[in-house]
Amino acid sequence: MWLKFHEWAKQYSGVNGFYMVEILGTSILVVSDEAVAEELMVKRAKYNSDRPEIRSIFDSKSTDGSMEYLPLMGKNQYWARQRRLTHAYLTEASNAHYYGAMYHEAKRWLVRLLENPDDFQFSLEDMASKVMCQLTWDDPSLSEYCTRSAWGLLTQMSPAGPITNVLTPLWHIPEIINPWKRAERKRHDEQQEWWKERLLHTRAKMMLGLQRPCFARQYLEKGHKRSNISGDYEASCVIGMIALVGIFTVAGPLSYWLVSMVHHPRWQALVQKEIDDACQGRMPTLEDAPRLPTLRACIKETMRWKPNVPTGVAHEMEADDVYRGYFLAKGTRILPLDWAFLRNPIKYPDPDNFRPERWLEPGWPTYQEPLTQYPTIKGMTTFGWGQRQCLGQTLTQDELIVACGALSWCFNLKPKKDLTTGLDLPVPLDKSNSLLIIKPDPFQMAFEPRSEARKQEALREWAKSEAQDRRERYEFAKQATIMLEKSRAEI
Repeated sequence: MWLKFHEWAKQYSGVNGFYMVEILGTSILVVSDEAVAEELMVKRAKYNSDRPEIRSIFDSKSTDGSMEYLPLMGKNQYWARQRRLTHAYLTEASNAHYYGAMYHEAKRWLVRLLENPDDFQFSLEDMASKVMCQLTWDDPSLSEYCTRSAWGLLTQMSPAGPITNVLTPLWHIPEIINPWKRAERKRHDEQQEWWKERLLHTRAKMMLGLQRPCFARQYLEKGHKRSNISGDYEASCVIGMIALVGIFTVAGPLSYWLVSMVHHPRWQALVQKEIDDACQGRMPTLEDAPRLPTLRACIKETMRWKPNVPTGVAHEMEADDVYRGYFLAKGTRILPLDWAFLRNPIKYPDPDNFRPERWLEPGWPTYQEPLTQYPTIKGMTTFGWGQRQCLGQTLTQDELIVACGALSWCFNLKPKKDLTTGLDLPVPLDKSNSLLIIKPDPFQMAFEPRSEARKQEALREWAKSEAQDRRERYEFAKQATIMLEKSRAEI
């Protein structure tokens, strides 16, 4: 879809930077120029920050009070209060460096890659999911189900998902004979029940003094008093969505990082040298980030070169408007075409090629100083616009720095050899799914430890981290049990 929209932009946008298309009765203003997107969705955000209805999801905009999906909600009371809560929790987690969850899971992932490299696509998503399950419910064992739940929702909300998102009249067939509606009912009910169960489980553990800090505990302790969240159901939904979105925003860029490094071994070597010099042989941490501009440049260029939300996420106009002499009716969808923004040859010379130097060398239009701060992925068009900008930009950046830094520290990322011919197996550049948030189609590659010493160090780091995690959990449970027994004795 993004390729066709970009092709039409070259043909029809002209100097305006936008064009109108009608698809099955829906009017869509496709925006291909960043300045136009800034005007419409930032400067006029007050009137252009609604979301279009996702037909194949029950009450996606929470018009009827379902309160379930923050990124899809209309601009209503539920959206405003859930956004405030999400922003507060993510900011606090960022300030606390995510309580060590990212480092712990990155070390686990390295060992999984050493032991089973062919399963890297599953373990990559599972790593991102474990981080979010740790932050939200203090339980990384929930990651596999949470990942399936995340992709189930993403598929349901994407134009390339159920046909009822495109041929919307089919959705109105009575549910008893409507396979799409029955499937969504099952998916929806299971997901909401699981989210609610997680919150109730957290409350039960808190009553026993056994629940360690996490977003769910934070809400149950303070959030229900400080926020306008209506109760358990809404709270379970907003916390569940934090977990799901945290998988989406990391798994795609991290998958494309692998593609970038396999195809650009020179840049991989430069990142490895930078990490070795800055960190003196140890695995990099977020404290090292100011000294790792090449790593950050390659992450940012990966997200520019292979954006994981190439169509952008649509806004819906809340009122009639006139823009540059054109009448735009209320209900028009504004589609910020991220693929076009990130292929702008004026801002990004040689846009179709992977050029991290555009962020590192004076003379490029995108170069910024100081290099201890720039390049940063925060503020990229991929994260959306105005009042709908993604709240997880810092989390995404930090997790990518930790994960990509750990990979570069431990492995040489290479094409995998065909055992019969001895030739490199291809890693395609143009194969992906067609969902709203994309990732590469399955491919094969090799994870070669940079040295035996580095491999053994990775194994030791994980063993140490795992032992510490078990010890901390045991000590917490032990202290909780002592306090509980003391309370019972006093009663």
